Amino acid sequence: MYILSNITGSHHQDLQRLVDQGGDRLLITSPFLASDMTSFLDGFHFNAIKNIELVTTFKANDPEQLTKPKQLLDFLEYFNAKYPKVKAKVHIDNSLHGKIYALTKNHEHQAIITSANFTKNGLHHNHEWGVLTPHSDHLDNLIDEIYEAIEFRELTLTQLRKAVMFAEQYSSQKAWETKQPSADIDILPRVYSSESDSDKEPLYFLKPIGTQDDPVLLEERRDYSDLHQNLHFSKKKPKGVTKGDIVITTGVGCGSLLSYFKVTGSLFHVTDQEIKQESWKERWPWYMEGQNHSCDFGGSWWEYDIKRNAALEEFRQLYPTIPVTKSGNFTLGTLNFGNDKVQITKEFGEFLIGKIKNCMK
Repeated sequence: MYILSNITGSHHQDLQRLVDQGGDRLLITSPFLASDMTSFLDGFHFNAIKNIELVTTFKANDPEQLTKPKQLLDFLEYFNAKYPKVKAKVHIDNSLHGKIYALTKNHEHQAIITSANFTKNGLHHNHEWGVLTPHSDHLDNLIDEIYEAIEFRELTLTQLRKAVMFAEQYSSQKAWETKQPSADIDILPRVYSSESDSDKEPLYFLKPIGTQDDPVLLEERRDYSDLHQNLHFSKKKPKGVTKGDIVITTGVGCGSLLSYFKVTGSLFHVTDQEIKQESWKERWPWYMEGQNHSCDFGGSWWEYDIKRNAALEEFRQLYPTIPVTKSGNFTLGTLNFGNDKVQITKEFGEFLIGKIKNCMK
């Protein structure tokens, strides 16, 4: 065990040394964050890690309702721009008070457990102390506790951009009389919710993922387990898919089911910067956000290898009089012509979802 001190050293240096060891994931829990996340993060080098996850607070009716949206948005946008190969995630635990910086490599952890927040004062200036502890069963349990306490998982860029808009709109309508204003508002449930209008009957869609140039292959075992994912569509602006609808994804190339989603957001177009970073988005510029309802399956779909065409034949044998597409067809031929989606019947959609759910029991 190693003692950290901002008096004889700095948490910043010790955290950087930990990150430089390289690992699969850096997990940070900190209720307070640097006010200028972009310049703060520029003080680190993150090339050696594959994933970074931040757990923080976003308390209702609290001044941080007006500050956290921008801080968290800057955090995700920073890694998108500066470290596109590092997958960044943000989670919320509104009871969080502890500060932990845990590096995971090959399923083993090292962690700095400390009083220091993820701020310049916390890592440099304040009199803060902590310990660096090696892997142990206790540390394993501690990290499990962190994830079990999360209230809102994997906030997305879209959700945080909406949150920033809410915060800015709220601020503009208030006449502040103090330096730290009150904020009788709770933004997060508004932007995080996947609920649609109560009278909306969800539509069902089957959507291919991948292209002929970049197919989804069984042996590559691509991971589709993220809770929130962007569902991309072609240059032809998609119509008919709205919040609350169900989208079942299938791989181009392997022909396997990958996961299924509930659409949680409106339609957006990618930016020029996003196209520069990932050229395929020029052909698939429209997207909607979806919440994954089969994360476990999406992380191991290749083990079950539910072939779309085999499932289609099974459905037709069981229900020969029920069409599979909303237009009344009994085949999925439209997907063979490069369409970015096909609306399917509720019966066929629930049949495919049932096969996915059976794999997760």
